[in-house]
Amino acid sequence: MGCELTDHDGNSGTPDQATCTGYELIASLTFDENGDGQVTATGDPTYWDSNKGWLPLGAYTGHFKGNGNTIDLLTIGRTGTNDVGLFSSIGSSSRIETVGITNATVTGSIYTGILAGTNSGSVVASYTTGAVSGTTRVGGIIGYQGLNNASIHSSYSTASVSGTQHVGGVLGQKFGSMTNSYATGLISRLSGGASEIGGLIGFSSQGTTTASYYDSSSSGCVTGGGSGCTGSPGGGVAKTARELQTVTGYTTGSIYADWNVNLDGVTGNDDPWDFGNNMQYPMLKYAGMSTDPQGGQAMGIPDNWNAPVAGERLGVCLTADDFPNRGIVSGQTYKEAWVWESSTNGVAWSTITGAGDGNNPPTYEYTPSATDVGNFIRAKVKMTDGAFATTRALGGRVVASSGATAGAEVPFRYGHEAPRVGSKIVTTDPVPAGAVDSRFGWQRCPNNTAPHSDCEHISHIWWVEYTPTADDVGNYLRMYVYYETADGAWTRHETPFTTGVVAR
Repeated sequence: MGCELTDHDGNSGTPDQATCTGYELIASLTFDENGDGQVTATGDPTYWDSNKGWLPLGAYTGHFKGNGNTIDLLTIGRTGTNDVGLFSSIGSSSRIETVGITNATVTGSIYTGILAGTNSGSVVASYTTGAVSGTTRVGGIIGYQGLNNASIHSSYSTASVSGTQHVGGVLGQKFGSMTNSYATGLISRLSGGASEIGGLIGFSSQGTTTASYYDSSSSGCVTGGGSGCTGSPGGGVAKTARELQTVTGYTTGSIYADWNVNLDGVTGNDDPWDFGNNMQYPMLKYAGMSTDPQGGQAMGIPDNWNAPVAGERLGVCLTADDFPNRGIVSGQTYKEAWVWESSTNGVAWSTITGAGDGNNPPTYEYTPSATDVGNFIRAKVKMTDGAFATTRALGGRVVASSGATAGAEVPFRYGHEAPRVGSKIVTTDPVPAGAVDSRFGWQRCPNNTAPHSDCEHISHIWWVEYTPTADDVGNYLRMYVYYETADGAWTRHETPFTTGVVAR
């Protein structure tokens, strides 16, 4: 076990020989000792070295195969130490593949990444989530890729990354190549930092960057810099969340057209990516990697939550194919109540007490309040195997509802005159020019007069159609929708009220 079989003499009639060139994971690992979904000095003492956490594996020179397994809650707190990550450095003959490092919290100095501080070999079909912080050459996967033949291929990171210089969503500084990869994490410049801060790569010294992207919204980086991001040329292409989440697959003309490649050296392309749905970024399915869940992406937010709105309900989509709360992750059931968390910086998260719209314990839906304005929001839930499935950590900060410009009235198509229980109501979806994102919802109100402060949101209804239930009898209904443009401006549009709902 742990050794690949090799046909050592080319004779199919003789037994293959076990040839050890490194190590492999045969099961997923977690640093959570007491099952509370986090690592603390008091709760998980086995994994702490005077609160420094994991000691990076030094100067690794072998093959490391993750087999699609994950290492959860990797925790490193080694401020002032260089070459920090799961590995301190990856040698020129090494290949790291098919491993996910999830919910990591990594702190170091120069050359800091979640997977490794320095890469001189190859990283293939791997991903990271969580947060990493250092000084110079800090990346969501690798801090510093130091040789011209080093590479990262078909990998991604959703981790938030902070540092002073050469800071990037996947790589802090790059020699060599990056191919078919992306990043969505928040990129932050620490106090006193200089330039070369990028959504994908902080500083691209030499080599090539091919078909690789970063989310211009969630990263805080836009084309040409902006928001303090000044990544060098060759640092990847900015794309909106909508562009990255559009399910086009490998079709001609798609940004992912060249992502179906041969990764294992055996004849034929390996179809390594699962593109999910229009609420999800691509996920890896190569070599049996599970997408249920992967990197917190198996749970999405209906529509897009680049700008959650105070007072308007958020809901979680549980799988790539299901609407909110209409299915479970394959082979799993939910063990505990939902946990909703907020963060001022996208790195440190705290539980929102009593979150869940008055439901205690909380549910898969949450309505941000005025106290959430300016914060990031995420949700997680514990599965039967003890792991936590988590929504992507970043989107946009919660905005106040009063910040929306009033938009044109949305007309009904049918069903709003004397609506009845069991009879569908349909509105139109008049998308304004320039709109890149939308969020729909429905409300029931005991009256149809201003200021409508006593209206309530109707759970898990996120589109232009709604069929009244017995709970609606005697109430008035309306649909509302927020549209957001590429420059971040947004407007609220709504229908008139229906007449009072009557029984069938």
